[in-house]
Amino acid sequence: MIVALGAWLEHFRAHNRLMSGDRLIPLARRYRLLSVVGRGGMGTVWRAYDEMLDRDVAVKEVHLPERITEAERKVLCRRLLGEARATAALKHPGVVAVHDLIVEDGRPWIVMEFLESRSLHRIIADGGPLGVRRAARIGADVLAVLRAAHAAGILHRDVKPSNVLICQDGRVLLTDFGLAVHADPGRETAETLVAGIEGSPAYLPPERVNGHPSVPASDLWSLGATLYTAVEGFSPFLRCHALASMVAVLLGEYPSPARAGALAPVIEGLLRQRPEDRLSGEATAALLRDAAGPPESSGATLVAAPRRVPSRRRAPSLPMAWGRRHGARVRPGAVLSVTVLAAIAAGMGTWAARWTSIGKSDAVALRPAVGVPTTAKYREAGGYSVRVPAGWRSVRDGPIMRWWDGGSGQALRIAPAPGDPLTGLRAAERAAVAGDRYPGYHRLRLAAVPELAAGAAEWEFTWREGEKGSTVEKHVLCGRAAGYEFCFFAPDSQWTPGQRLYDRVLKSFRPERRG
Repeated sequence: MIVALGAWLEHFRAHNRLMSGDRLIPLARRYRLLSVVGRGGMGTVWRAYDEMLDRDVAVKEVHLPERITEAERKVLCRRLLGEARATAALKHPGVVAVHDLIVEDGRPWIVMEFLESRSLHRIIADGGPLGVRRAARIGADVLAVLRAAHAAGILHRDVKPSNVLICQDGRVLLTDFGLAVHADPGRETAETLVAGIEGSPAYLPPERVNGHPSVPASDLWSLGATLYTAVEGFSPFLRCHALASMVAVLLGEYPSPARAGALAPVIEGLLRQRPEDRLSGEATAALLRDAAGPPESSGATLVAAPRRVPSRRRAPSLPMAWGRRHGARVRPGAVLSVTVLAAIAAGMGTWAARWTSIGKSDAVALRPAVGVPTTAKYREAGGYSVRVPAGWRSVRDGPIMRWWDGGSGQALRIAPAPGDPLTGLRAAERAAVAGDRYPGYHRLRLAAVPELAAGAAEWEFTWREGEKGSTVEKHVLCGRAAGYEFCFFAPDSQWTPGQRLYDRVLKSFRPERRG
């Protein structure tokens, strides 16, 4: 709340600087600022009106830190000018057109083409992971922009879901060239604002974390991390804080993709540690074309419901194996030296000061599960939407969706359950007992809970998993309401924090209206 209020006051003051009485003075006596439409790596993007040419435009306002030297101010202004030039130099449908660059109120502003769009980050946060084919098509469009930029000698250096925009007409844009540099030896170091590491840590390639200059393959690594996020619903390297994220990048440690299907070879080929070992742009384009398949019809939905796809990792049986640990992918022989770790820590202070609101929103919505995990929205087309733990594995079995976390042993199942909730749960208990489905079964309660929802009922019990001498007490709560069954599984020793998570999931559940 305090952060939101601070951001509001910042923009209120910015408005006041441009006000004269009750009338908003247009920038350069031409561009009238209307509303904030987004925040990027270096400032705020406004929707504005070009009074001279009678059209809507987007205006990017740079934010200059309060405590900044005159030399650093000049570097920032030069960088924004470089962004405008880099963007204007790329004549590509995947790059927003630049109309003008002006200096007013002591700061530079970029005037650009205005397009109705949403970021890939927002689409994933609101609607869950994308289908493989749709993600492949978006990836191919972003790759086309990167290859055009690289051919022009420009490195983007900040490829991530929040910088990929999807327009209403399906056009895909790569935006925010604020960290872009020319691929000239020594140029990148000269353009660094202050010592440290710049960019979103979960999308920084290993060579950048190690302090080495970017190369074209660096942008391709970030594209691989973006594709992973698109199909899995969370960032592969995003951890609880920036240092942990960068350590994960250096170790090459990330969960094996479970939903990637035909995109798995692309993701794994781009996320290789050494730039020279990564897929080339040409090879990546060919694999993305194959994964995208034939063109979709114009009525295709942007966000497809997750589906089970072939994987080299065999899916565990459920629910008996929900407690098994699913190993993350770690680069063979990876060892993080004390020197490298110290170098990362030394750069954290200056980097943290530049972690923008967009970078923070990435962390909020797309962070893997840690303790009581952050949730991400999942939508069952034509059925319901719910926020489930981000980073948990999932599998579909017909109309039944299951999510689980191998580390904590917690799991969740949502399935259609027509009929009377209490009668249905009693029948489920009889079937479980008759089939000896839960060894050591002990009922805690099975009753109607009208205080939760009209007609709702809950069944809570414990059981023992494992062989004699190595058993684990499991705790289960199944509830039925609104035509669905919700079952939450957790080790009995972790039931209290687990139940808090389950309550959050239930509160987020929204059935969709039919007809």
